[in-house]
Amino acid sequence: MIFTKPNNPKNIIIAGLSGIWLGSMALGGMARAVEVGDGSHQFEHPPALENISSSSHTTGSWHDTHFFTIRLPEDAGEPLARVDIELQGPEMSPEMSWEYQTDDTESFLGTQDNPGDSVDLASVSHNLDEGMVSVVFDTPVSPGETVTLALSPDRNPRMPGPYNFNVTAYADENGQTGQVIGCDRLRLYD
Repeated sequence: MIFTKPNNPKNIIIAGLSGIWLGSMALGGMARAVEVGDGSHQFEHPPALENISSSSHTTGSWHDTHFFTIRLPEDAGEPLARVDIELQGPEMSPEMSWEYQTDDTESFLGTQDNPGDSVDLASVSHNLDEGMVSVVFDTPVSPGETVTLALSPDRNPRMPGPYNFNVTAYADENGQTGQVIGCDRLRLYD
């Protein structure tokens, strides 16, 4: 603002109020985390499941890798601490089940086609009864990054067809309130 009489008290007040307004607008545009009732945090703008892919789409295939690519927006408000991946579908028979080799799970910045630096993992667990894999990052992934999880099943199921995965992201490693960030499928063929 340009004033012809800069020392005029009225102009000083107007300039001060304008500065407060501009400052509040700038802060209002920044991402803020949302705290939920259990004390954990959620994302202001949640990550997005970009893609699920496989190195092999063959039933019964050994040495396959499933890639789950997640994009964390700049304005997420919180880093990504944990990801849960759940196989959705009908009652799982032995012919349709997945058992992941949790010790072989890897994570890296970027995508399957354009991998970057490795991201260390604190833990990987697989609850076979629930069909749930939980991945906790050693250091949470920062907003603005894209991260890919590479999970290796012992073997692909023997039944062809689509296998749906539901992916949930957590801003807190131990938080109870995650945000579903996408559902995608892998299709297996004979």
